[in-house]
Amino acid sequence: IIGTGVFSNGGSVLTLAGSPGMAMILWVFGGVLAYFGGFSYTEWSVMIPENGGDAPYLEYAYKSPRQFFSFLFCFCRVLLVHTGYSAALSTVVGIYLMYAFPLSEELKPHTEWITKGIAVVAMTLVFLLCAFSNKVATRATSYMTLLKIAMVLFVAGSGLLFAFGAFPSVSRPVNPGGVFAGTSTNPSDYASAIFKVAFAYEGWSMLSTTVGELKDPLRNIPRAIVGGVSIVTALYVTANLAYFTVLSAAEIKATDAVLAAEFASRLYGDFFGRKVMALLILVSAFGACLSITFGASRVVMEAGRRGFLPLALGKVHPRFGTPFYALAFHYVLSLLLIVVPPGQDTFFFLVDATGWPVWVLYTITVVGLLVVRYREPNKQERMFKVWIVCPVVVIATGVFLSVLPFFKGGSTFSAALVGVGLFVAAVPAYYVIVYRSFSLSSTSALPTKAATEKQV
Repeated sequence: IIGTGVFSNGGSVLTLAGSPGMAMILWVFGGVLAYFGGFSYTEWSVMIPENGGDAPYLEYAYKSPRQFFSFLFCFCRVLLVHTGYSAALSTVVGIYLMYAFPLSEELKPHTEWITKGIAVVAMTLVFLLCAFSNKVATRATSYMTLLKIAMVLFVAGSGLLFAFGAFPSVSRPVNPGGVFAGTSTNPSDYASAIFKVAFAYEGWSMLSTTVGELKDPLRNIPRAIVGGVSIVTALYVTANLAYFTVLSAAEIKATDAVLAAEFASRLYGDFFGRKVMALLILVSAFGACLSITFGASRVVMEAGRRGFLPLALGKVHPRFGTPFYALAFHYVLSLLLIVVPPGQDTFFFLVDATGWPVWVLYTITVVGLLVVRYREPNKQERMFKVWIVCPVVVIATGVFLSVLPFFKGGSTFSAALVGVGLFVAAVPAYYVIVYRSFSLSSTSALPTKAATEKQV
């Protein structure tokens, strides 16, 4: 669940929220939302302990049109959401490497494509780590997760030391007007800000992609949600408090995607901030990309097994024991999303572009949970029942995030249109891939006229 959002998104969140106080409220809300979403998905996961993310839940909740919503989930997750996450995180690797080792004046006009080239190399390394050994991929993910936790603790601890006077030579920031001065009154700004906060907490839903491989889901999933989200929320909130303790609001807004490195530069000098810290965040982004790719391949594999994608993508490699073909498919699509979006703000565009369909799908999935509760109130497999407030808050947030981006304009509006276009494209794709196959199989199952006459 710990990715790069806590190191990169703080400046953008503050710009949209308008004030440090409101930005902190949004980071706390992100943790609450991760709790409520995680527990809502826990009820699904215990009831239907299968791999494939939301697909088996949606197929169970919505019987008609047959498999439409599970197809919609796979279509969006495979083509944009998971690939967009991988592309965004690979791009962060490029951004931080360029920050650590700035280009010469002659090469600066080519910054965009050099960053994209580094992102392609990073994505290629992620593919190679995941494709040939599940053990290597899981071990690398575990080690990098420990590194990310250590880095957030370092940021939080440094901020605490500064607050108690440990860096007397560093001047304290000045925020005229108080912590809530300049708070935005535009609801669309909050929608865009929540997308960026939610991106940082996104891992709470990834457990559902591999729940079929988990032992004793009833015992382990709630523990993972409580322990994981509690730790991450505490780390994210204290890290952002540290940023506001050391840097002024104006400085944080100007950091773009390199907030943590600027924070470290202020306290420990340019070498540590621009080199050491930047390279550590680069490794963190790489680890987050590795984790996303590992889970995403399981969704691609499940889509192949369900017939939504070529059946070969649903197979495990006979030699490596990994979803090699699914990983290769994910890798190619991720490369396209790294290279195709124009401009140097690829990271933030991808965060918004993936955020809209993600939250529409979350809303549909959690509504489906309530549908099943109403339809089957005494379902035997429902061994975990979440407090009703949890799904209600997730649904309300999902509706807010689904509607408000269209009133903001700019890149947020354009990114939401990408999601709408994907949903629209899913309809004819569903008809060709799923609906027609059901119709043809039903027709072939009917007795022919000749056979009927013979029986008579």
